[in-house]
Amino acid sequence: MYRFFALIVGTSMTFAAFVGTGYAASSVRDALSERFKPSRIEMARGSDEGHVVEKGTVLRLRADGIPAGVLRTTQLNTKSPRFHVHDYARVAVDERGRMSVEPGRVALAKGTRMVVLNIKTDRDRVRLFTHTLDPVQLSDGTIAHGCTEFVFTVDPTTLNRSDIATVTARIEQWLAVDSAS
Repeated sequence: MYRFFALIVGTSMTFAAFVGTGYAASSVRDALSERFKPSRIEMARGSDEGHVVEKGTVLRLRADGIPAGVLRTTQLNTKSPRFHVHDYARVAVDERGRMSVEPGRVALAKGTRMVVLNIKTDRDRVRLFTHTLDPVQLSDGTIAHGCTEFVFTVDPTTLNRSDIATVTARIEQWLAVDSAS
């Protein structure tokens, strides 16, 4: 009987923690989506590919040499719509503000204007999927839009408290708000 009772209590506590964390992550994501309004990009092939068609919040990089992947779109068949291949260069910022990067095809200069395509929150991380507002020049002389995923590690209690000011301040150390639409 004792084991059964312990199982019920343990399961209930795990479920409560899971539901509470999910709610906190959702409320943080919603608040961040208000602060960093997502944009939409053109998926059509050709010169318009990657063009921002619905501009949300514009951000400016505060650091030099941030890596970016090159925007790629694909289509399953001729009748399906084109979609963005999620080929982002990852920039991870830990709780102490230290940055680690994965290589990308292009290095973005300080001041490059970026837009947010998506925001995801986990138990201890906030992820911003960004896209350059304007095309950037690649090493071979061609131009393309760059894509970078910023991963900010945050103390889980900060997310559980829905401390948006702290989370926003962490993000804005690397990405300054240039304009909000």
